Amino acid sequence: MKVSCHCGNIEITLRYSPNEVGQCNCSICRRYAALWAYYSPQDVTIKYFKQQSVFYIWGDKQVEFHRCNLCGCITHYVTTKLCDEDIVAVNMRMADATILSAIPIRKIDGASY
Repeated sequence: MKVSCHCGNIEITLRYSPNEVGQCNCSICRRYAALWAYYSPQDVTIKYFKQQSVFYIWGDKQVEFHRCNLCGCITHYVTTKLCDEDIVAVNMRMADATILSAIPIRKIDGASY
């Protein structure tokens, strides 16, 4: 499965389709309006065609939120070495609408943490 940012600069290939996506209500995810699919790094390939992504990191510095510097789409996040888990979360809002509509959404109460 492949997803990409609006301009096509960032293309993410997933080894398999997600069984669900997470909709988190923490202070940053609710602003991004992302639907996250969680993967191990070996199950994700990220290609940059014109420019690499830029990222925003805040708070406990455990997560880098990446976006395309050309079109501005939030594409994915990766956990840093400060996190106990090695995760790549892909923003499935970049998937085709028909694909996304078939994937169940799990609500995540990140605001309570």
